[in-house]
Amino acid sequence: MIILVGPPGTGVRELVTILESRGRTTVDSDRLAEEREGMPLSDLAISGGPTRYAEAERDAALAALDSGADIVVLGSGALGNAEGDDQGAAVRSRIDHAIAAGATKVFLTAAPKQLLDRSGLNVPRSVAIGSPRSMYLTQLKSRSPLYEADAAVVDTTDGDWEALADQIETL
Repeated sequence: MIILVGPPGTGVRELVTILESRGRTTVDSDRLAEEREGMPLSDLAISGGPTRYAEAERDAALAALDSGADIVVLGSGALGNAEGDDQGAAVRSRIDHAIAAGATKVFLTAAPKQLLDRSGLNVPRSVAIGSPRSMYLTQLKSRSPLYEADAAVVDTTDGDWEALADQIETL
């Protein structure tokens, strides 16, 4: 099993499409959470609040890790928000067990500008509620140690998806 983790904007959808075309089975915990909740995660974040959102993300991540798929994609917050954060402890523990059993964890990353561009945060926005770009980069800084722990790092900045899929498959 290959476990893909990282922030929004890494190009995971492009990679998964290629890996699936090569016969790999995949499960995406965000999509699984949306199926289970019956709504997009953006709606759940509003209607259920941060606690319900985190619970749905955790439960879907655990189910994805138990799915038997070749490739497991975990939502960006599934590991928690920072070191010492108990929110993602169960998921991190399950990943540790999977790695001990032969799985490979891959931290997908890219240059900050690329991440912001791919996430749609590259346009001017009202700062009445704060800067989404600043919030994204702060969150990335706090989560990166969780993504990096025991992971191979794959930089997707160049966007050569076929070559990146090859690199992931060889891990």
